[in-house]
Parts: sequence; structure tokens; C-alpha cells
Amino acid sequence: MAINSGELMFIEEFRDYLSRSYDNPRVISDCISRCRRVQKYEGDLWEHFQVDKGKLISSRLYYTLTEVQNCMNPTHSIPIKGTKGYKSNI
Repeated sequence: MAINSGELMFIEEFRDYLSRSYDNPRVISDCISRCRRVQKYEGDLWEHFQVDKGKLISSRLYYTLTEVQNCMNPTHSIPIKGTKGYKSNI
């Protein structure tokens, strides 16, 4: 997947979907912002969805507290700066 800093596909439809579950505009905005960040570093989210319904990207984003505490690098390419000074080696 190519890195993509472009706009999310189907953003209005996604916003509508989120608004059916969340009545707080801040939560919806945060969700969309996180998706943009993931897309920036992991490639087009729509492409990920078309390939395998997002299973691979979901598995790459899974990062446990134990892994964080042991300063293990995540399998994704999104830079992390932790609250205790940890920075991923990206």
C-alpha cells in the first residue's frame, strides 16, 4: 500500500455512520482524525478495505500495553511518542 496523505474516501458517509452511534461531535471528529493519521502512514484505507476488509491493517495496529511497557516497536509505521518518553524507532 502506498502512503496516502489525501482525503479519506466516503468521509461524509463515514461521518453519518458514526453519528448514529455517537452524539458527541468531538468523538466523531477524533475518529476521523485518527483514520487520517493511519492513512497517512499505512496507505489508503479504502484500498485496505477492498483487499481484505481491513484485516491486515487492523492486525498491524494492534499494540498491547505489555508491548509498550517493554519498549517493543509496533508492527505499523505510525510514529509513537509515549507519555514516559518512549519513541518508536520509525
